[in-house]
Amino acid sequence: MEYFLYAVFALLLLAVAAFITAEIKSCRGNAEGEKDFLLILGCRVRGDEAEETLRMRAVKAAEYMREHPHTVAIACGGIVHEDQNISEAQAIEEILISEGTEKERIIREDKSTTTVENFKNAKKIIGDPEGQRIALLSSDFHLMRAKLIAKKAGLDCQTVSAPSPKKEKAKNYVREFFAFVIFIIGGK
Repeated sequence: MEYFLYAVFALLLLAVAAFITAEIKSCRGNAEGEKDFLLILGCRVRGDEAEETLRMRAVKAAEYMREHPHTVAIACGGIVHEDQNISEAQAIEEILISEGTEKERIIREDKSTTTVENFKNAKKIIGDPEGQRIALLSSDFHLMRAKLIAKKAGLDCQTVSAPSPKKEKAKNYVREFFAFVIFIIGGK
């Protein structure tokens, strides 16, 4: 029994290592050229403040918006936790504006509470995605699963990778591994 547990643990470690390797390869982003829409995926907000991961996403989005003056941002994310006073979308919008993005170029999608809902609701805003040039922006550790979820929602997206806090990288990759497994098994 003891060897069986060691074998299961070793297989789990190998699976996590393989996932992290694949995630690192996909985390560079591949968006090229002008896009019609940039979907910015939300992340944790406490009170009225974006946590560091969301702040890094929004700052990267503002950089993208400066380089692509015809792109419209869709800031995604509702109120997910009880300690939030503002939606993830509002936090993203506030950072984008503070970084120089014009308010007219930002659409808030502030109803979603999961990545799956982000894409379903963003698709309603976009309308028929056929012929639309769409990029999604998320953290490096989240891009692989986000791209799969977008595809399942009927959105063909290129990706823009935002950095994530170094102190949280290991935790985020392990957490994302389990989220990825759950998505593959259950589609959520």
